[in-house]
Amino acid sequence: MNTKRFPLPDLLKGFAVFLIVPVHILETFIDYPGRESLFGKILLLLGGPFGVPIFMMVMGYFVALSKKSTTQNILRGVLIFILGIFLNIGLNFHFLLKIWTEGWKFDPLQAIFGVDIFYLAGLSIIILSVLKTLKYGQQWITLVLILFVSGSTSYLNEILMVTNRNYILPFIGGEYSWSYFPLFPWLTYPLVGFLFQKTELRLREFMQSQKVASIAFLAFVFILVVLFSRFGIETTINLSEYYHHTFLFFLWTLGVDVLWVLLLWFVVQKFSEFPIIVFLRWLGKNITAFYIIQWLIIGNIATAIYQTQELSKYAYWFVPIFLITIGLTFMYEKIKSRYSKI
Repeated sequence: MNTKRFPLPDLLKGFAVFLIVPVHILETFIDYPGRESLFGKILLLLGGPFGVPIFMMVMGYFVALSKKSTTQNILRGVLIFILGIFLNIGLNFHFLLKIWTEGWKFDPLQAIFGVDIFYLAGLSIIILSVLKTLKYGQQWITLVLILFVSGSTSYLNEILMVTNRNYILPFIGGEYSWSYFPLFPWLTYPLVGFLFQKTELRLREFMQSQKVASIAFLAFVFILVVLFSRFGIETTINLSEYYHHTFLFFLWTLGVDVLWVLLLWFVVQKFSEFPIIVFLRWLGKNITAFYIIQWLIIGNIATAIYQTQELSKYAYWFVPIFLITIGLTFMYEKIKSRYSKI
């Protein structure tokens, strides 16, 4: 049975993954002058607030909306976490071969347990599934958790830096070099999506009945985003600070994303059948397959050319990788839909 999909979440996810892929190529292929160029910094900026934060908020929204049982949702989180292990092994396969066959002096466990999005998504789904079991105070507890996680990240980043040989703490927090999306601070974004779903009807009613106050609030958000834009941009283009950001950057990102979601809501209302919008919605619908495929390609090529390519060669790498990833995702979708009908 086909269920009607919401166009806005697919568009948000499609834009997110579309902006994340160029950053992966920039980070792993391009040399230092290229990464520090204006073009490189623009890519990092676009892949920042509009990338992972948006994807995690959308995920949190649908966990809250899910009608599946607690056990089913927890199992889903566990499976996504396990998929993260296999993805890390897959994208680092060439690198791991070099370690084992040529004696490269690197710790393979840092590659296997590098805290990427799938680990974060799996753990977040498990936590949100437990949160859904609460019969009273879900919304207030979620709000407290958002403030606690975002507010305590700076402190935890210091106290969790125990040893470089610890592979559990990087999933929680700390500024470990292989911990890209630890729960502190990144759990805040699925929590925000979860909270939004729980309060969505009241927010819609307020915006419809209090239009002047709503416009004034959005104008205030816009002003704050602009006033703190230098801080937000500098944090975004500094990857270490971005991965382990603290409370103020979370607030700035939240403000940017509120405006971004409203913009795309308007776009999808007016131009839902526009070709690029249809494509991005398709990309969002198939984000998991697309994300896995692009990392398998980029990760294994990166071992051979890691941060050695000049910026002038960027398009040479991006265009074929992007097109091949689209083609393989399309093939996977067709095969999956064919077998699902059997």
